Amino acid sequence: MIRLVASDMDGTLLNSYRQITQENVNAIRQLQESGIEFIINTGREYQNVMDILGQAGLKCDMICTNGSCACDKDGNVLFHQAIPKDIVRQIFSAFHNFDLVPTPFSLSGRISLLSRDDMKKYVKEVMIPAIQINHPDFVYTEQDYQELLDAEYIGGEEALLSSDQEVLKIVSNSLNPEALIQLRRELEKIPELAVVSTVPTDIEITSAKAQKGIALMKYAKEKGYTPDEIVAIGDSENDYSMLSIPGLHSVAMANAVEMIQDICVYRTRENTRDGIAYIIQCILADRNNFKLS
Repeated sequence: MIRLVASDMDGTLLNSYRQITQENVNAIRQLQESGIEFIINTGREYQNVMDILGQAGLKCDMICTNGSCACDKDGNVLFHQAIPKDIVRQIFSAFHNFDLVPTPFSLSGRISLLSRDDMKKYVKEVMIPAIQINHPDFVYTEQDYQELLDAEYIGGEEALLSSDQEVLKIVSNSLNPEALIQLRRELEKIPELAVVSTVPTDIEITSAKAQKGIALMKYAKEKGYTPDEIVAIGDSENDYSMLSIPGLHSVAMANAVEMIQDICVYRTRENTRDGIAYIIQCILADRNNFKLS
């Protein structure tokens, strides 16, 4: 019997405007009303997830920043896993070698190591163009741009390293995928880290103990769910640890990358065609013998 549905956000639950469509909203509410729990499992930080859910009029528990923390529907932290500061220093050193810009995240959200003016330039000239290389259908409004600038401007690396801020995740975007590949090779030498890319122009770094799959199973254990009672849906590499859990009902979006398509038991429609709503309707049709028709 299906008791829990876990969904990624970007490329999965969200459409090209990074919104949850009304069809998906209606399906999630129907799922919750039937007694099946719905949880977000995303690389996005908590406050950003809360904002998107709030706009859609939805409430649910969430696993954020690639498994680095989990919060209940009211924002209470259930658990979190930071990267040790000595390892953060090693990460920054590796970034310097390849002339890339690290953006850390804490429980409070995005942290900028750049000045506000430098961050404006980075977002406009690097971050947004790098994302649009792989997602040309993504539309960025002035509000989206301002939200990307919404960060804690802490005054540089040493200020962060000497503070009591815990770093949950570090990300970067670049128009030079080769530099990211070289950075990834360097960081993968550090056993305490998990390194993934959602697209060739980005990189995401967390503690090896903080991955979507690890966090999902920790959450499930505390709730009393077993893998065969869970449906999980995703589209990119940072969903691999979740979708490769033995016994779990894994679902790839039609727009998922090849490595995700290869490991999943099921496949659904694209995120632009309300693939989440389609999955939910299949679950509700027979929660005891779930399958995609």
